[in-house]
Amino acid sequence: MAAESPTDRTAPPAPSAASLTASLADERVDHRFKALPPDAEGLTVGALAAERRNLFTGGFTTPVLALSAESVAHNLDLLETYAERHGLAFAPHGKTSMSPQLFADQLERGAWGITAAVPHQARVYRAYGIGRIFLANELVDPVALRWLAGEMTSDPAFRFVCYVDSVRGVELMDEALSAAGATRPVDVVVELGAGEGARTGARTEADCAAVADAV
Repeated sequence: MAAESPTDRTAPPAPSAASLTASLADERVDHRFKALPPDAEGLTVGALAAERRNLFTGGFTTPVLALSAESVAHNLDLLETYAERHGLAFAPHGKTSMSPQLFADQLERGAWGITAAVPHQARVYRAYGIGRIFLANELVDPVALRWLAGEMTSDPAFRFVCYVDSVRGVELMDEALSAAGATRPVDVVVELGAGEGARTGARTEADCAAVADAV
């Protein structure tokens, strides 16, 4: 493992929104697609989108999440400008949308990478070519760490960062990565719990120092 200092905001080449949209548009609508009209089953996503059905009368089942392209573009521009002005390396959280098209747009606007909450989300990100992932969580699951070791070995450009908040957690990561034959260190950030009753994070500066020493 290695301590991380994410100062470089230049992301590796990201899949374009157009290429991701093209591949997803060829998928057939079926039971896996939430809220889409039942009578659209068998159509490709692209064909259904081309029909431009009315959200209220086009057979969609509620609830339906709809995004305004104009508002999304405005928010992307605003955050890109803010991050540039303040020298921030920003990794937007992807767990709510799980949208490869949105990820690609965010990366094209200067995002350092995409944030995940749990390992299976990171696997989805990798399936769509996301080159930098920040896991806003600790990672001690040996199965997930074995998968991570394989991803990092097969793709030298792939960057992964996660939290550590205990010496034991560092030890468990090291054991699992060693058993998996990891060939590259995993970058980590020592998490400090904020406020009383914090769910995770080291509780004191001394705890943080001990975790950093363990890394």
